[in-house]
Amino acid sequence: MTDPAKTNAAPADAAGAVDEFAHIPRSATRHPLIAVGGAVLALYLIFHLRHDLRYALSAGEPVDAGAARTSFASGQGGALENRYIRVSGHPDRESALEIDTKGSWVFSQFFRVLGTGDRLFLHRRENPLPAARAEADVFEGRLVRFGELTFADSIRDYFAKHVTATHFFAPELFARAVEGRAGAGALGVIDRNGDPVTLAADETIALEIARPERVQIGLPRSRFPTEDAAQAAIKARGGEILASRGLVKGAAAAGPASGPLSAAPAPPERWMFVVTFPAERRQAALGEIGDLDHLVEIRDARETLTARVGDLGAAPGGLSVRAAGEPERRLATAELAAVHTMAPVVIPDDAYLLVEGDRPREHASTILLALILAVFAAVNVVGLVRNRR
Repeated sequence: MTDPAKTNAAPADAAGAVDEFAHIPRSATRHPLIAVGGAVLALYLIFHLRHDLRYALSAGEPVDAGAARTSFASGQGGALENRYIRVSGHPDRESALEIDTKGSWVFSQFFRVLGTGDRLFLHRRENPLPAARAEADVFEGRLVRFGELTFADSIRDYFAKHVTATHFFAPELFARAVEGRAGAGALGVIDRNGDPVTLAADETIALEIARPERVQIGLPRSRFPTEDAAQAAIKARGGEILASRGLVKGAAAAGPASGPLSAAPAPPERWMFVVTFPAERRQAALGEIGDLDHLVEIRDARETLTARVGDLGAAPGGLSVRAAGEPERRLATAELAAVHTMAPVVIPDDAYLLVEGDRPREHASTILLALILAVFAAVNVVGLVRNRR
């Protein structure tokens, strides 16, 4: 017997052969644009993760960047960008911020590093911080460009409006900056930390004037009930009283307001005078006055003169102060013990942020995600090519 299916089947190359599977519908294929879109999206996400991917593949040992003062003050941070580095520097804790995450009790520190021209900021995430690391002032972490942060604009705006830092200037350098200034406009000067500071004409500068021949003496009221008695004790030892500042109450000792530890003695009250002595009698007289009572206070006599930056001018060997409605006053740089001011912290465009404790191994998941996206893009491209054929 013969198989009817075989006897009735026509040769494959016979004329008029019918494909018995032709009536079965083919499965619907995706539109080419879907494959193109999937591949493009995957490649875009890989491009978006390129910095994290590069950091995840970098070495696990930090690159020693040395002192921040030399590595970042001249704008050389670009060579260290997006790398795991170690850098040393002095943090500015005066203008530091404490950042907290909404809905949690996790706090972290955010501050600038002195001597870098405000080009290096540090985000210290660990809390609490071990005492050894807090004392060392050596930081390890990932260096990123400040402008690439999502919160860069808000941080810049907050610092410029709400955060100020105290700047101290060398008197000689400050006097030269005033001399080289054009007119009475803004003044650019380098502070003692090496940071450039721009002072507007209406900003206030404090000039600490010290006169070596003068001394400030405070005699306790508990031993000298009246001001005349205190003056007599100074004059009896050859002192000439130049100014009397009256009765001054000392600072209270720190402690709780109530409780067993609150029984601290009341702060002493002293009669304060600015005094001068003959040169040959000065040291002996100060020694005798200091032995009168343990509450006697002897310190350098200083005068604090505040003036607008626009009112300062150059003078031979120092500065001149020309405040409106007051006579001109000339100050020699030798008389200036300190020159300081408070100015807002302005974050420059070439600033960097060091995220302390951010190590390459923490971004290992980025490598896996990039591989998945790459496979997804390859599958879409291969499917697109097959459909085109």
